[in-house]
Amino acid sequence: MADVDVDQWLEGWVENNLTSPGHVEAKAEMRDKAEACAVEATADGISIAELKEAAGGDLEQYLVDRQNALTDMEAGDLSSRDA
Repeated sequence: MADVDVDQWLEGWVENNLTSPGHVEAKAEMRDKAEACAVEATADGISIAELKEAAGGDLEQYLVDRQNALTDMEAGDLSSRDA
């Protein structure tokens, strides 16, 4: 895969694969998703080093933070619809 935007790929993966309800409290809760993400990235020609760099060095924590941000956005969308 040539000239892939790893940050964009990772954001797309997050949007397509993080669907856990509610906030995630611990990185351990995201371990399986992080492994799946790494496997897909490798299959798409993205090295683990590139993936970790795009995630700020810690893929599990990145996924926890993104899941929590998505949960917060969804909660905000729901509360604005209820108003």
